[in-house]
Amino acid sequence: METGTGTRPREITITPLGENIYGIEAPCEPGVEVRAMLVCGDNYSLLLDTLLRPADLDAVRPLVESRNRPLLIVNSHADWDHWWGNAAFPDAPVIAHRLTRERQLREGRRSLAAQRRKDPETFADVVLRPATIAFDGRLELELGGLRVELLPVPGHTADCIVALLPDRRLLFAGDAAENPIPLLNDGVIGDWPDRLAGLAERVSAVVPAHGAVAGPDLLSRNARYLRDLTERPQTPVPELAGATAFYRRAHRRNLRAAARS
Repeated sequence: METGTGTRPREITITPLGENIYGIEAPCEPGVEVRAMLVCGDNYSLLLDTLLRPADLDAVRPLVESRNRPLLIVNSHADWDHWWGNAAFPDAPVIAHRLTRERQLREGRRSLAAQRRKDPETFADVVLRPATIAFDGRLELELGGLRVELLPVPGHTADCIVALLPDRRLLFAGDAAENPIPLLNDGVIGDWPDRLAGLAERVSAVVPAHGAVAGPDLLSRNARYLRDLTERPQTPVPELAGATAFYRRAHRRNLRAAARS
């Protein structure tokens, strides 16, 4: 399915992940895609992340409109590939952690200018729309027949949250967990592995923003990998066998960041 009226067409994939739950994937970095997730309840629909630009969500609009329910948006954190599509639904409230909103306001314009210098056509239609509702700690949303818990899991960045659907035992992990390995963008591991390990006991399916959908073993593998970065940095990483060049480079950056922390 192609989208992007007035901009370069991009292949957008919409995949059912369960009853009334859909994954939406778009190209991101070379060799990497980014995923958002749409959850449709009886009273509200919820869009978890909004990809790189509003045009990437053109294909999602008919699905949202077919539900005829108010839409809520949640941003998992303030990295550019997770919230620059917010303006696709200008009337929808945008919910994010307080730290995410602060980063959006502080970093958004500078980051957009840098991306436009590299690829002006792809980002021509981006209008920055920061979160309109900010929260601290955790937040629970009731969509009507579907409950969503927004939980902080800092590590990749300090503002990262995940979305847990406890009744479905499903986790939208954002960038708190990635397949094959997570990225230490902020270079601080802290209790990140412990949080992932705890979540692994509560879920049956994990939907990362980057990489294939997996079971709870993805959280366990990410947790082990993070611990090994500081405790056993020379340990071979089986997850990198067959991984793209992007993740092999990311592992080298992770090692340097962990050594500095």
